[in-house]
Amino acid sequence: MNRAQLRLFANELGRRCKSEKIMEGEIMGSESALEAVRQAEQKYRSIFEHCVIGIFQTTPEGQYLSANPALARMYGYDSPEELIGALTDISRQLYVKAGRRAEFLKLVREHRKVIDFESQIYRRDKSVIWILESARLVQDEASGEVLYYEGMVQDITQRKLAEEERDQANARLALQYAVTRTLAEVRHLGEASGKVVQSICETMSWDVGGLWYVDADANVLRCADVWYAAGVNAHAFVDATKRAAFASGMGLPGRVWSSRKAFWIPDVVVDDNFPRAAEAAEGGLHGAFAFPIILRGEVTGVMEFFSRGIHAPDDDLLSMLTALGTQIAKFIERERMAEQLAQYTENC
Repeated sequence: MNRAQLRLFANELGRRCKSEKIMEGEIMGSESALEAVRQAEQKYRSIFEHCVIGIFQTTPEGQYLSANPALARMYGYDSPEELIGALTDISRQLYVKAGRRAEFLKLVREHRKVIDFESQIYRRDKSVIWILESARLVQDEASGEVLYYEGMVQDITQRKLAEEERDQANARLALQYAVTRTLAEVRHLGEASGKVVQSICETMSWDVGGLWYVDADANVLRCADVWYAAGVNAHAFVDATKRAAFASGMGLPGRVWSSRKAFWIPDVVVDDNFPRAAEAAEGGLHGAFAFPIILRGEVTGVMEFFSRGIHAPDDDLLSMLTALGTQIAKFIERERMAEQLAQYTENC
């Protein structure tokens, strides 16, 4: 090999070495980049899998694309796969309130996200919990098509129960104050009955209230007063109440009279011992409670109240109302004694 050939060989060898080094660097760089991607995926997968907050992706049609274990546990499922397989229509299967999913979609489409969206949902066993959702809309960058929604869910049931308990306590205090103030403001017994019934209805946001008194001669309860809120179409029920007379143990007032205890009916329309059920259904009335007015150890009257909603029994409320019944009875006794004293003084 002459000198010229030797130089050409040396140049080619140098070029190839340089090219191979570049390729080696590119390969090493690619592997490094892939490793970085793998580490990032592993990190975010770990966050997804172990986060204590529920994480989800759902289609616009209402199916789950993905869910993390925390969301599955929150909703009562053994695994994300089980949740995804079971909940195929979120709007119909998940939310307690009809149309709640539609409200969620409306907000997220208008603002591209929704923050702190509170709802009641059904768990797998049909028990109900409160959740707080925050989510965003994800679109195709080119076409603008909505691809999916993704977000986070928190179980806020304990917080909502605490808030409800606080609100109920405040409502009971407000009720006690309202009745006490009403009794202090009225001038005579006849005026007191209607105002107390109205005061309890308005304070508790119930729709219809009535006062029954014991007709000792006939041994029945008769209606003394009925009040109902504006906008409540319960005329047939009110008329039936005014005409009714209940023996001990009959109907809601009769049960309170015989037991001498407050009584609660979640839904009077399906109650076996409620003679005014048809009129209540016509007026849209469902929930009911009543409590006795006991004077000198005897039931002298009963107060009953009705709501268009169906309400679970509230023992604390019934206990407080029983105490209010005693307070009303003391007012009645004072008024009667005042009337008797006035008559005695007049006769003297």
